[in-house]
Amino acid sequence: MEATEPARLPSLQQRRLRNRQEVIDAILAAAREIMRRDGVAALNLHEVARLVGMQTPSLYKYFPSKFALYDALFRVGVRLFREQDQEIWNGTPPGWERIQAWFEARLALAEQHPDLYRLAVDPTSVPGFVPSEEGRQETRQLVVAARQAIKEVIEAGVMAPPMPLDQVVDLLLATRRGIIAEHLGKQLVFEVGEEERFRRLIPRTLTLLKAAWSPSQQPFLEMMNSRHSQSAPGDGLDPSVAADARDEGTGMEPAR
Repeated sequence: MEATEPARLPSLQQRRLRNRQEVIDAILAAAREIMRRDGVAALNLHEVARLVGMQTPSLYKYFPSKFALYDALFRVGVRLFREQDQEIWNGTPPGWERIQAWFEARLALAEQHPDLYRLAVDPTSVPGFVPSEEGRQETRQLVVAARQAIKEVIEAGVMAPPMPLDQVVDLLLATRRGIIAEHLGKQLVFEVGEEERFRRLIPRTLTLLKAAWSPSQQPFLEMMNSRHSQSAPGDGLDPSVAADARDEGTGMEPAR
């Protein structure tokens, strides 16, 4: 009978590191519970310490300030976004189905983790909080990956938007964020069956963009873009309307 080698016990340093990480995880979980219950900006270290079962001074050994705790949570949220996006970029071909999956997956994540979503998307929701350079760098990497993924869609000949790549991605991000914000903000307002009205806008919005950015529209869009960039204020308008626009303004409400 062969003698089995006894299992190696973790070293003292390994046990300490593991115990430290367990405490950090408990602190983050308690902080998220407060944010979900009372709002993203409601974090209080005394309440966090109470939920974890430690004295507030002991908590400072792990997070020296409330903003340090917010920064850790911000990076947790951004990493969730990045992991989700990478799964989509790797798992979908370069086409409109990729973009729809990108929209729908982020909405699902926002529903599942509303606290992290709100903090990562809008850190200004916490007065005085500024993400660390590490957090900002991770956010930039998220955008860089999105640009590469959308660039692949354009290079595949699926879409031909009449604007630079960075503006295409910014427009998609802004559109997605608006839909998610309306969905999250109105869930408790609408009647049963109506709470999904903004989720249903995702395929309809992308259908509009698909038609507007169709490669078959490219010559027309290029012509219009060229005329717009070369025209002076009032060009292409009826002369009387153009004069009014130059002299007094159009009198139209600004876009919002």
